[in-house]
Amino acid sequence: MLRITLKSVRGHFLRFLLTAFAVMVGTGFVAGTFVLSDSIRATLNSLFNQASKGVDVVVRGTEAGSGDAAGRAALRLDLEEKLATVPGVARAIPDLQGSALIAGKDGTAVRSGGAPGLGFAWDPEGQTFVLVDGRGPAGAGEVAVEKRTLELSGLRIGDRTKAVVGDQVRDVTIVGEVDLDGGTLFGATGVLVDEQTARAVFAPDGKVAAFAIEAASGTSEETLRAAVAKVLPADAEALTVTAYNAENKEALDTGLGFVTTFLLVFAGISLFVGAFIIFNTFAMIVAQRTRELALLRAVGARRTQVTRVVLGESLVIGLLGSLLGIGFGVLIAAGAKAALRAFVGIDLSSDLPVGTAAVVWSIVVGVVVTVAGALIPSWRAGRVAPMAALRDDIVIAPKGLRLRGGIGSGMVVVGVAALAWGVTRDDVAWPMAGFGAGFTVLGALVAAPITARPVVRVVASPFAAVLGVVGRLARENALRVPRRTATTASALMIGLALISALGVVAQSTKASVSDIIGTEVKSDYVLSAGGGGNSVPPGVDAVVGKIDGVRSVAVANYVGLESGDRSVLGTGMTAQALQDNFVVTMRSGAVDTLTSGKILVSESLAEEAGWTTGSTVTGVVGSLRDQSLVVGGVYKDLQSLSQLGMQIIVPMSLYDEAVPQAQRASVSIFVKATEGADGAALRTKLVDVVKPYLVVSVENGEEYKSTAAAGIDFVLNLLYALLLFSVVIAILGIVNTLALSVFERTREIGLLRAIGLRRRQLTGMITIEAVTTALFGAILGTALGVGLGVALQRGLQSQGLERLAIPWSTIVVVLVASAFVGVLAAVLPTVRAVRLDILKAIATE
Repeated sequence: MLRITLKSVRGHFLRFLLTAFAVMVGTGFVAGTFVLSDSIRATLNSLFNQASKGVDVVVRGTEAGSGDAAGRAALRLDLEEKLATVPGVARAIPDLQGSALIAGKDGTAVRSGGAPGLGFAWDPEGQTFVLVDGRGPAGAGEVAVEKRTLELSGLRIGDRTKAVVGDQVRDVTIVGEVDLDGGTLFGATGVLVDEQTARAVFAPDGKVAAFAIEAASGTSEETLRAAVAKVLPADAEALTVTAYNAENKEALDTGLGFVTTFLLVFAGISLFVGAFIIFNTFAMIVAQRTRELALLRAVGARRTQVTRVVLGESLVIGLLGSLLGIGFGVLIAAGAKAALRAFVGIDLSSDLPVGTAAVVWSIVVGVVVTVAGALIPSWRAGRVAPMAALRDDIVIAPKGLRLRGGIGSGMVVVGVAALAWGVTRDDVAWPMAGFGAGFTVLGALVAAPITARPVVRVVASPFAAVLGVVGRLARENALRVPRRTATTASALMIGLALISALGVVAQSTKASVSDIIGTEVKSDYVLSAGGGGNSVPPGVDAVVGKIDGVRSVAVANYVGLESGDRSVLGTGMTAQALQDNFVVTMRSGAVDTLTSGKILVSESLAEEAGWTTGSTVTGVVGSLRDQSLVVGGVYKDLQSLSQLGMQIIVPMSLYDEAVPQAQRASVSIFVKATEGADGAALRTKLVDVVKPYLVVSVENGEEYKSTAAAGIDFVLNLLYALLLFSVVIAILGIVNTLALSVFERTREIGLLRAIGLRRRQLTGMITIEAVTTALFGAILGTALGVGLGVALQRGLQSQGLERLAIPWSTIVVVLVASAFVGVLAAVLPTVRAVRLDILKAIATE
């Protein structure tokens, strides 16, 4: 039976090839995810190791709390002198770094995608950066530039340019080129300044985040750590560099774990879609080989042996597709690596390692999915009776379709009811909503065959009316086996349902954000650094606030609050800035209580935590422990701040105390003009003032809305790209089904050609059949996706998604693209059909 299995695969290799391609694409996504994650991990591990090269002990501030929003205490710079006197310490080096940007040859900021610009102190004795050319900076007007940053700038050693170092704009001369010893800054740009400048700019408050300690010859890490720990203040701790790097790598693994899981979800979708193709392929092949299987039974093969033959074929195809998928995964990872460099600015210095996990998981998943998809067809193969050798096909009883349609329709009703109940509650029941959505999709898949006949008739009717006999033949071919048509279309339906649902959520998000900005933000102008995780250079708000015609400036910054097991983010503002720039609706208390040191809490957080006006909140604020804060008021959620993760507003005086200067970052700066000010003149002044800061843009309300929409579109396009794999697999499914259908109808095609059907007409018939199948899947998928998208929008209303918007243009594009997909899918089957020898085709049994 093993020889029969292998012979069958070789004999029907072309039939199985497209199925193997479907497995390849799905497993390629799995392999690519692991390869890309391993490449990112290797790059960052190299960065950690290089950054700590020559360091034996790290001294840092203790963590103020345990939550994600908590910060670490900043350390006084004068601790350096005490550390230098500890026995066994060769050098104590303060961590002097902050933000720094340099202007390139074209006068604009040198940036790599959305990656930040980093500034460091030049250390002639350090081992992190290696001097490649020139010399290190020796004064305030000199800088050394990281190798890739210098390449992007178009400048050379000796050139003069402008740089923004911390909060200072200055003219500088490039005196040196440095390299991270063959590594990269993970996409960030790097500028190095002399130590005196770094102390003045990166530690203006006399505090730093950490110190790096180098051991004297003969002193071990543990011995040095113990000695250093004895002289540290209560808010500092010492770690060996081994423990420090292990901690960083553990955090890296945790972060990459989320990324890997996210990508594997889309890989799972692709494999789920591929399972339909596998099932369809083996079901058709079993039907076509009825006589062959019956003869096997007649010569003594048992049912289990016949079943094992078909399962063995699926095992071979699964292995072949998985092995191809590993190679395809490396190509996917290479493409993702190039995309990260081009669009995000992340430069992966490592190669693309194919680890054990990538190989094992790709093969296991590919084989399991392929064999699972072939289970039912193989079971049917085992049920073929020896006397079926005279039959050419398996007839599917209409009764089975009616029963299946009834079950599927019932599942859809139950799923929709559960979904509606989950999302219409005041406190959205997401587990129930998720169950309802999944059950609805499964019900639609089960009921798809019963909907094939009416939908296909409607879709194909224009072709039948215009093309006559050819159109009617195509329609009847699509209707001949509705179960097969539905299964083929279901693969496309799943991908397009997800695309449509994402489109509804994205369109609703853009419409809601536009409404929020229009109704909540009163600012005349908004200053930002172009997104991508970049922050506005420090000091811009102070400069802008001094411009004639500016009434107030509100800075959207971050400060963490941890109370008990609750960890949230907030922002620091003055009462006047808040009232001038935002429409604040107080549920209780008053905005002016910010002036007296109290905090304001969003309504949703207050309800969740049980806080009211007058409540005392005890906990950690930024790097400050044991703070007792009084709630001065509860405000209706400001979605413009909530979408940035900010749920509380603290006085600016508390923000300045709680967040060390080196850790401060401004997302946006909102500017309100004085009454009667000339808007055009004020904008000109703002542009002139921020121009030296290189990356700061000035936008009015409409421009700010467009920028927000562009950010949503970027994320949406990324998700579309990930879903594209499932759509490609669905296209392969249509090609596969048509190819097998052409083989199945060889004699019929020969007879049609014999009675006068021309090649052009045959091409039209097969193409229309493919287009009809694709449109059937597109219509079901779009309808299902729009419904799920509407439900998601309803459930997310409390999160700011208050306005429903249907992306009609996207829906039209999807339907048109689906018809085009059908045309493409028909090419290969059509080529085979028109090349058939008429006489040989008629003689085919």
